[in-house]
Formats: sequence, structure tokens, C-alpha cells
Amino acid sequence: MRSVSTITNLRKYSFLLIISVLGWFGSFSQENSPYTRFGLGDLIPSQNILNRGMGGMSLAYYDLQSVNFSNPASYARLKVTTFDVGIDYSSRRLRTSNTTNSYRSANLIPSYLNVGLPLSKKKSWGMNLGLRPVTRINYDVSNNARLTGIDSVYNQYQGDGGTYQLFTGLAYGRKNFSIGFNAGWMFGNKENSTRLIFVNDTVSYMKAKYSDSTNFGGIFLKAGLQYQFVISGDKNLRIGATYGMEQKMDAKRSITRYTWDYGTRGDLVIDSVYRLVAQKGEIILPMNYGVAVLFEKIDNWMIGAEFNAAQWSAFRYYGEPGQLKDNWTVRIGGQLIPGITSKNYWNRVSYRAGFYFGPEYIDLGTKFNSWAATFGAGFPIRRNYYTNQYTTINTSFEIGGRGNKSNPIRENIFRLSIGFNLSDIWFNKREYQ
Repeated sequence: MRSVSTITNLRKYSFLLIISVLGWFGSFSQENSPYTRFGLGDLIPSQNILNRGMGGMSLAYYDLQSVNFSNPASYARLKVTTFDVGIDYSSRRLRTSNTTNSYRSANLIPSYLNVGLPLSKKKSWGMNLGLRPVTRINYDVSNNARLTGIDSVYNQYQGDGGTYQLFTGLAYGRKNFSIGFNAGWMFGNKENSTRLIFVNDTVSYMKAKYSDSTNFGGIFLKAGLQYQFVISGDKNLRIGATYGMEQKMDAKRSITRYTWDYGTRGDLVIDSVYRLVAQKGEIILPMNYGVAVLFEKIDNWMIGAEFNAAQWSAFRYYGEPGQLKDNWTVRIGGQLIPGITSKNYWNRVSYRAGFYFGPEYIDLGTKFNSWAATFGAGFPIRRNYYTNQYTTINTSFEIGGRGNKSNPIRENIFRLSIGFNLSDIWFNKREYQ
């Protein structure tokens, strides 16, 4: 009977995998954030949904059935094959500092897809196969300006694109120590364009458009470690750390400059002023690191703190710095399970809360911080002592913002995230046919 159950589960997970992958190509998006113009776009949270509920605190966290790709050392603690997929819904409100006007936008995208595999229970080897977005570019803003000798000019700025990671990770554990790494291919594209429409009652000027389209890709590597100190009985102190190496990606860029007018099928090119096709270059992403500490009572509660930093001043896009600066983020969060063996369902739910804050990596010449308070819960669907299947739905709610009155545009963000954690004990030797 075991073989029939395994085949049924394989079919179920294969169907979910197909649906999830298709979602990457058919995601719904109405997001509009002018800050995604800088660098390679807005940074998407780099933690799974479980950890986002605790303010993103993740580097010292591991679980027997959770794929914590933020720190690859955690793979060594996997005990069941786990399929983990996340979905994000984000709502943004933009406000300018000199007016009361505001603009709302929304975005729905897959957050990640992971398959965690325990390779050896005796020697604590673990592996993960993953795919996730890293950055996102999506903006469409405009303004009117006055030029000398011309009544006014209408400027429209548009951008689209993003960056993704396709990777595998491997970890080894021995007693209370584990070490691991993520390695894979990082790739993406960036498209920026600017339209100029001159408004003048006496003289007719041609409309102009400037566009820049870049495709890029390269290998990345991130290492991590974790260690657990046994304090007493069921109380432990965990520490974790990660280091992401500086990364160089090969790029090809095409640039066009032309005058245009409205046509029946879009822009009607009148005169091509400048054109550059497939210019080879290099994009450099900076090193980053993080350290964390977590104190826990097993199967009851945990609380911890984390510090992340990245040297974004070293970022280069075809030799240009990209108006970025070094940044850091502090995260504090925790989790409570009232009674993991209780007959009361709500006592078995994992309740999580936390917050994070720190300066943004965008250099606007003024103080520009981001912050958020987070809440979350993990809802067990099947009781693990009835079956070899483990299913949990993780949720995370994030309310925050970035910028203040000294910044030209302030952003308020609400993010709802849902993660589906599906596990089973695969590859065991059959006892019954």
C-alpha cells in the first residue's frame, strides 16, 4: 500500500509544481514604484513566508520540514522531502511631499519555489532545488517641466524587468554544527525608456524617445553556517551567519534614440538619431553578509535578532555606480506555539510577529529609511502522527513604508504572503508491497 500512496503523492506534487511554474509566466501585475528605476530594481524579500512573519529573521532558524533558503546550512536539518511554494500580494500607496495627491498600485507574483531533499539522515546531508525572483522593475511616471524658449515639456518615464535566481543548495551537519551553500544562475533584464513631448503654441517640435534594454546573467554563490548551544533541557541558543560573494554578470545592451509621432499601431519612428545593438558589458553586484542569534524552548517558543548588510556602493552597471549606497537592516522577531500536542487546534497553530528597519540602498542625498511590522501564523493541516504526510499553510502580513517628509515620494506598503509547505517521507525502503 505504501507504493500506491507514494504514486498518489507524486502525482499531486507534480500537478502543484506545474501550476506554480506556469504562475511565474502568467503573474498579474499593476505595480508602479518609481524607486524601482535604481540599480536592478526593488529588492524582493529574500526569506520564506514562515520567516517573514517574524520580521524576516531567518539566518539562525531551521526546521525538520521547512526549506530556509536564506541560510543554506539549514538544509542539513531536513528530515522529510518538502515542496515549498510562496505567493505575494503587495499594495503600495505613493504620496508626494509637496501635494496631497496619492497613487495606489497592486502586485501579485509567485515568491519562490523550492524542493528540499534529505539526502542522508545518519550523516545529516541535505539538498534544495529552488527558483525565486530577486528584484523587480515596474514604473510608469510622468511630469511637466518648463524649458527656456519653450512653453513646457511633458516627460514620461517607464521601466520593466527583473532578476531571478535558479539554484541548488547543499549542506552537511555534524552534531550541533552545519554548513552549506547555494549556487546557481542569476539572470534577468532591464528596460528603461523616456519620452519627451514638447508643448508649444507657436513652434512645432518633434517628439523624442530614449530607450535602454539590457539582458544579463551570471553565476552566484552564497555560503552559510549554523551552530546550536544546548543551554539546559529543552532550551537552546542558535547562531547563524551567511556570506554572499561579489558577483559579476555578463550583459548585452541595446540603446536607441529617435524622433516619433503617434501611429495607428503605436510609435511611428520618424528619424533614428542613434542606435547601438548588443553592446557587451558587465554588471557587478556587491558582497553581502548577515549574522543572527535565536533563543528557543523546543516546540514552544523562540525569539531572535538578526543583522544584514550589503556593500551597494560597489555596484556597477557598465561601469556606472547606479546611485546606490551601502545599507544595513536589523530584524527582530519570534514565534509561539501554545501547545503542539494539544487537542485544541488553535493551540497547535504557530503564531509569529516581528519588525525590521534600516536605511534604503538608494542614494537620494537625504535620509531614506524603510521599516515594517510583521505578523504571521502557520496552520497545520494534517496531524503528523496519523500519517507520513506533513502539510502546513504559512501566512505573513507586512505593514510598513519607506521615506519621510524630506523625500520627494513616500511609499506605504502592505504585503500579504501565503506559503504552502507540503512534505512526505519519500525514498524510504518499502516494508510492504
